[in-house]
Amino acid sequence: MRGKRKHMGSNMGHATTPPPRIPRNGALISCFSPVTIPRTQLNCSLLFLSSCDQAEILCCALRAVPMAVICELVGTIGTGPGWSWSDLPGDLLESVLARLPVPDRFRFPAVCTAWWSAASALHPRAVPVPSPWLMLPFDLTARRRRGGGTSSEEARFLSLSDGRTYTVPQPAPAISDRLCVGSSPDGWLVTADAASELHLLNPLTGAQVPLPPPDTLSFVHASRDADGHVVSYSLRCCFADDDGDEGATVIVPPESFAPDRLRYEFYEKAILVSAPREGHTAAPGSGGSWGGYAVMLICQPLSRIAIARAGDTRWTLLDTPSRRWSDAVRASSTASAGGRQLVYAMDSAGRVEAWDVDVTADTTPTRKAIAQPCCCCSGRACSMSAACSRYLVELSPGRLLQVHRLRDAAHARCTWEPRPEQVEYTTVAAEFFELVGGQWAPVDSRNGRASILAGRALFLGKNASLCVPVDDCPELRGNCVYFTDDGPWSHERCREVAPDVGVLDLADGSYRPPRGAARDLLWKWPPPVWVFPSCAD
Repeated sequence: MRGKRKHMGSNMGHATTPPPRIPRNGALISCFSPVTIPRTQLNCSLLFLSSCDQAEILCCALRAVPMAVICELVGTIGTGPGWSWSDLPGDLLESVLARLPVPDRFRFPAVCTAWWSAASALHPRAVPVPSPWLMLPFDLTARRRRGGGTSSEEARFLSLSDGRTYTVPQPAPAISDRLCVGSSPDGWLVTADAASELHLLNPLTGAQVPLPPPDTLSFVHASRDADGHVVSYSLRCCFADDDGDEGATVIVPPESFAPDRLRYEFYEKAILVSAPREGHTAAPGSGGSWGGYAVMLICQPLSRIAIARAGDTRWTLLDTPSRRWSDAVRASSTASAGGRQLVYAMDSAGRVEAWDVDVTADTTPTRKAIAQPCCCCSGRACSMSAACSRYLVELSPGRLLQVHRLRDAAHARCTWEPRPEQVEYTTVAAEFFELVGGQWAPVDSRNGRASILAGRALFLGKNASLCVPVDDCPELRGNCVYFTDDGPWSHERCREVAPDVGVLDLADGSYRPPRGAARDLLWKWPPPVWVFPSCAD
């Protein structure tokens, strides 16, 4: 911790009138009540706080708050002998909390019981999406040198806001054995473990919720040993024969997978429709009281969509007109009081539907087509040696963008340790199409300029499609797309091929690794993913 300051805020000298006196650090904590932090919060708080005392915690918690807000805080509680920072109104505390970077959001509730209560009461969606973190691959060579084996119970994250790397303990099963197939702006990940079973995980707090096993879907069969452990999966596929007789069905012989291999072939993407909340109906086997959540899963074969809600023991396959969904995103609008949430889903032909999902009831989502099928691939995209990836993004409430990621063969040998690796493909460009009047219209990005992204940054990959305003995260670069690798997730690719991760600047067409990440991206497993960190459970 840097030296303590008598006054907080770096712009005091620019005030037109003298600001209210800010009490010295010793006075700040004179009336603090003892605070007990729950265990899930304690680990991360200690991680960021180290040996800080409460005064230093408060300094850190307030350092990002504008002086005008500080003056309002002091003016509210006064500076007399009986003043107390614990007496601040909840709305002012929420204003402070919403401005803090993630590490300081963990410091915030450690100041006093009143601040802890304010942080606990704040709904996650009331806090702007923070600057994302990049969950980094593991350096297995370094772990072996230290005698740490090939598994790890810690995850490493690169913060784009300060360029620092944070190491955070994770619950079992080992995070180094998990594949991330989904990420949400609420801070939760959807991970597939070595048995190809899914969990919701908040990697900062350690909160975890199991999801139904994959063999609860009718086309997945699990063979188990006498102890109930899965020894293999078989995946069946049947589909209508469009060229044959009406109603004819083609059945493909089942394909077998080892328990850890199914996840690469089966899971395309998971979308968190609603985040878990404590104090609700207990989820099966969760050992806690998590409820209020719903997850949609794009799964193979044929890229169909299944859904599971809190309390479900099985996945429910949705009967939809399209059998090849390529992406889906939760609408930015807040869920209704009745627990309904809007989700946009896009199929491989460009058709988009708006789904009204009831998070609390086992009902089929109501659907409305908002974009008809349309092939909007450009000639350049079709000429690439690698198929382009398509993403659906909501720029602002109800405003949808389709993004095509163009990649070409790298044809380059890398001399990165531990041995030379072949870089298969690298991102070379992106093309944009906006949904206007039910049709996809190309967005002019000639000369490297795409004004539709002015003041915005896109975060895209296999696990996430999200637009972040750079005004809320000044360390991000507007008119840029932050990509993680989303190539075919075979076991061989995940562990043998360097990931295609970088920032595409639409102004000059450059494509570079995120600041501070170049060295860590020499490693490959697990594939790097974007995490939108949250202190709330």
